[in-house]
Amino acid sequence: MSPEPRPGGRDEAAPATVPVPALVVMHGDLAQALLRAVEKVYGSTEGLEALSNEGLSRDALQAGIQQRIDAWPGAGIVCVDFWGSSCHAAAACVARTRDIVVITGCHLGMLLDFMHNRETHGRDALAERMRTKGLESIRLVQGGAS
Repeated sequence: MSPEPRPGGRDEAAPATVPVPALVVMHGDLAQALLRAVEKVYGSTEGLEALSNEGLSRDALQAGIQQRIDAWPGAGIVCVDFWGSSCHAAAACVARTRDIVVITGCHLGMLLDFMHNRETHGRDALAERMRTKGLESIRLVQGGAS
């Protein structure tokens, strides 16, 4: 008999029994602005939190991330603005000791997809879906005017 998967955790084949939580960590008020936009398009953003790095040292930012994810019922996702940023560095440090996946380059389309699918996908499957959707949403549209 196999052990029960952790709610919202790593079992990619099974749907999440508890919606996967997420924390959006970004520069300035970008995370809060994205959550406001998600709320306007999707509705309730319960289980999706925002944290700004503004005015925080690296240690304080790491502590803020740890405090929020320690309150989660299971494994979750931390979304940051870009690879190599202070938000990414702090989240990556936290990921060494906490059961999280860190996704860089997060944008509105990825967060909307997260909200639509967080109750039906486990954490790892949802993170991979967000990554794929994020990559697929980057397009070049070239005009023909000369």
